[in-house]
Amino acid sequence: MRLTNFCAVLTLLFSTATFAQDMMPMTSGSMAKPMMGKPMPGKVEDNREIVPLTKSEITIVDEEMRQMLASVQGITDGLALRDVHSVVEAASQSGGTMMQELPSQIRMKFPEPFTQMGMATHKAFDQIAQETKNIKDPAPVLKLLSTATQNCVACHATYRFASPK
Repeated sequence: MRLTNFCAVLTLLFSTATFAQDMMPMTSGSMAKPMMGKPMPGKVEDNREIVPLTKSEITIVDEEMRQMLASVQGITDGLALRDVHSVVEAASQSGGTMMQELPSQIRMKFPEPFTQMGMATHKAFDQIAQETKNIKDPAPVLKLLSTATQNCVACHATYRFASPK
């Protein structure tokens, strides 16, 4: 990879983190406490919207989110190595098929904006897989990855799962 292409890839990777931070609501200007209310001595409030799921449902959704993070890592690794097959494989694991495999009794508990963000994120992974097949320049793929991770950051900043009491 030529030095200019390498520098462009690094710039895009670092800007992904910057864009993600810009989208995440913060109170004190610190990423250390996203979406937390003003800290009170001994107590920190989590003001994110609760999505009520059972413990077993939370485990299933957490597993899906860990897979999405693994896909992000696989995509970035594949791009760095210029291994198109690895990028397509990693992205495909978190595409629309993943969403369809999530049990409907869990999906119907999601608020509509949560579902929309999730669908957009899975679609971005599908687009990454498609775009990468004809890759000449990693920039468009990195832009799609940035979109996907922005959705992840926004969702995690807005929602949390909790078991009904």
